[in-house]
Amino acid sequence: MGNKITIIGILVLVALFAGFVFAKSGSTDSAPITGNVVAGEIQKVVLSQADLNYKDSIVQAGKPIAISADGSVKGCLRAPSFNIGGKRYTKYLQSANDVLELPALEKGTYSFSCTMGMGRGKLIVE
Repeated sequence: MGNKITIIGILVLVALFAGFVFAKSGSTDSAPITGNVVAGEIQKVVLSQADLNYKDSIVQAGKPIAISADGSVKGCLRAPSFNIGGKRYTKYLQSANDVLELPALEKGTYSFSCTMGMGRGKLIVE
């Protein structure tokens, strides 16, 4: 009997967590995908979702980066997570106004994922 109660409790917690994630992803951002736009010294990157992963983004080296997400990005993918030089950068991008700021980066390919590690993408710095 105790095992059944434990299993039911776990299932309820999983269902509550899934409901929270999907409720947060129900945003109706309708901002168009603008790609990578350099505005002054800060590069703006709009993440979009391709299947269960992020589409790759390309930026220029040596300029700070501001990352947001369009309406195609759902669930946990709205929380990109970067590990750059031993420092973690992450933020839940609930709306088009939410921005994750990254410092200027050197040339290279920077892999990132959502905070749950389910969706992956690449930030290509040229």
